[in-house]
Amino acid sequence: MPQKDSTTLVTARIFLDRACTPGDQVTVSGEDAHHLVRVLRLRPGDELIVVGAGMAWSADLVMGDGHVCTVSIRERLHNGGRELPADVTILQALPKSAKMDVIVEKVTELGAAAIVGVRCERSYGGSSEHKVERWRRIARSAAAQAQRLRVPRVDGPCDFADALQRQARDTYVLLASEQAPRGSLAPALAAIPENAPLAVAIGPEGSFSPQELALARVAGARIVSLGPTILRTESAAPAALAAIAALRGWW
Repeated sequence: MPQKDSTTLVTARIFLDRACTPGDQVTVSGEDAHHLVRVLRLRPGDELIVVGAGMAWSADLVMGDGHVCTVSIRERLHNGGRELPADVTILQALPKSAKMDVIVEKVTELGAAAIVGVRCERSYGGSSEHKVERWRRIARSAAAQAQRLRVPRVDGPCDFADALQRQARDTYVLLASEQAPRGSLAPALAAIPENAPLAVAIGPEGSFSPQELALARVAGARIVSLGPTILRTESAAPAALAAIAALRGWW
């Protein structure tokens, strides 16, 4: 039986924390059920996409009342989602107000694999378990909208030094700074193995302190420029991710 292309399906997409097999009857509850029935107004027999363990599947809504839904898995979609060919982690200094909501949404749409809230010397923003859970919900919604095959991991806040130390040995860290020379991003990427995992550190509204820049250099981070203008912290992460994807030829 020929595989269906994902473009033949509606855009409704939900994520499961497990793998799927054809014929599975999946129970969906909470926000996912509400979104399918109350927001998207799907009815029994309507099609949707279910993503589990990095694979997309065509599925049908069997029944649902906005609180609990039953979904029937049909077949795997080999063109059912989009991901960058390498993991990119965003190390984002906690901004004030609701700017982190915007950052999480946009870098998820652009393909970030993980987002880490970072406490810096000049950070204005705070965090709480409630905020982290909201960021995770935002990432889940944005991943569905962007037709991704996974939801980026969103980690609670940690100190800048800890964020650097937590990166895997094979992860290369790029730190965006207005002090870096213009045009420094492209050669920095050229010196990194193709499709190696990356982490991009974005500073707070007051920028990284001299001590943090020194710490990053000791940790092996490459200090790079995002252009001749000074970007707001909520603009810097999406700009960096877009520039990296373009320079790597991922787009």
